[in-house]
Amino acid sequence: MHDMGRSGFGTGLGGVAVLAAFFLSGCNSSGSVKTAADMGLERDVRVVHEECAINSAGAEKLDANGDGRPDVIVVRSGGREACRGVDLNMDGRMDAWTYYDSAGRVRRKEYDFDRDGIIDEIATFQAGVVAAKQRATLLANRLDTWEYYQNGMLARSERDSNADAIVDQWWEYPKPGCPMIHTDANQDGRPDPGTTIDYCKETGYVPPERQYYRQTEGPTFRDDTSAPTEVENREESAPPKQEEKK
Repeated sequence: MHDMGRSGFGTGLGGVAVLAAFFLSGCNSSGSVKTAADMGLERDVRVVHEECAINSAGAEKLDANGDGRPDVIVVRSGGREACRGVDLNMDGRMDAWTYYDSAGRVRRKEYDFDRDGIIDEIATFQAGVVAAKQRATLLANRLDTWEYYQNGMLARSERDSNADAIVDQWWEYPKPGCPMIHTDANQDGRPDPGTTIDYCKETGYVPPERQYYRQTEGPTFRDDTSAPTEVENREESAPPKQEEKK
């Protein structure tokens, strides 16, 4: 799923996350510090799938590849679409779910990236725009990453890197693609001075800003000319030929 595999982090940040985790194992202070566990800061890490009644009698089923098994199942409530399940790899098991509000806008999405029947990511939306994501990235079938968005862009995230249900990394994105990673080294539930990693400074990575600011205009599919319009990488048209003077 999302070219990120099970981890959900297809951005190449895994190495830096490991480096940040080093602080957790090698820089812990003395036992005199009250830990996050002592203060009851554990997160609810359950992955909770929202029910979509795809087995109800009124569910609409679409078999796209003709194998006798539904690939898309739509559930309606009061005449409007309430939710749908989609079998992306056509193996007979739903691995993507979409839920709609009363205005027909997306309010929630769930994904099973590795096709094991267990949800790996839950995204919630406000007025049709992504607002937050909960992710299970450690192959433990439990949440470990919480992301928060502003205007549809990732602004910050919190991460439980060692699967103890306590946040120990805080990622902030002052610039898209360039997180500042703060770590709780002494396990008191707060970021510690001296543990911050500037990802782009440490790696020399420069994010392609054009992917955020130069978008492709999407089609409406309402007329014959409604096709995507590419705003860059298009071939430049040849200049008009000059008429020869006689």
